[in-house]
Amino acid sequence: MATTPIRGTPALLIKSARERSLIVADLHLGIEGELASKGVSLPSQIPKVKERLLELIKRRRPDRLIFLGDVKHNVPIASWQEWRELPGFFEELAKLVRVEVIRGNHDGGLEGMVPREVKIHGARGIVLGKRKRVGLMHGHTWPSPEVLNTKLLAAAHNHPAVEFRDELGGRTIEPTWLRAKLDASKFPKRLQEQIEGEPPELLVIPAFSELVGGAAVNRGIPKKLIGPMFKSGVVKLDEAEAYLLDGTFLGKVHDLRK
Repeated sequence: MATTPIRGTPALLIKSARERSLIVADLHLGIEGELASKGVSLPSQIPKVKERLLELIKRRRPDRLIFLGDVKHNVPIASWQEWRELPGFFEELAKLVRVEVIRGNHDGGLEGMVPREVKIHGARGIVLGKRKRVGLMHGHTWPSPEVLNTKLLAAAHNHPAVEFRDELGGRTIEPTWLRAKLDASKFPKRLQEQIEGEPPELLVIPAFSELVGGAAVNRGIPKKLIGPMFKSGVVKLDEAEAYLLDGTFLGKVHDLRK
């Protein structure tokens, strides 16, 4: 099973002998409502996001489109925009590809916004493949034992990024892929007992949304975003490798903080 970030995009393609799965995360559709309450007025971004996805589907021809959580934004109550626009968004995608969602912490009430053929999975994740298996989850919960016993775990939730500063004090934030090792001894005991051999490597997927910003790993990740694997020290963040969307290797996180 081949797992390949699609160059220039925050999207992942997972290929096996039988099928191709396109993976994206953290769309946060409907975030415009929150921004409007803060004085930032933007038109709905849902048509733009849909076009980006349709272009990826056209180019990569996946059999499955899997959202790694936080498809929608507003919690605990969905906005009128989400109720109005998300059903059509899902219906159009479902005409072209099998659509699945792994529940994220912003996805409450999503069942009422998707057509019957869209499958919604639990937050603890799913597994793709039979050999060299890949686990998929959002990242705001502990993974299931099945997900832990894979070769690679792809998660989201953190919106990883790197902050760059120039000599004049200018600041930019660039979305970033992270590859990290996991420390099996830091898992809760109930999960430690169910890990067979070494835990999987972790791949953290950047946010697909262009509006949510990013948690700059070279400046520290906000605690409210990091989830149990980061909070507990399971993720060896300092040793994690960071890559830009174009594939540029930036180095290990501890080097970026110097």
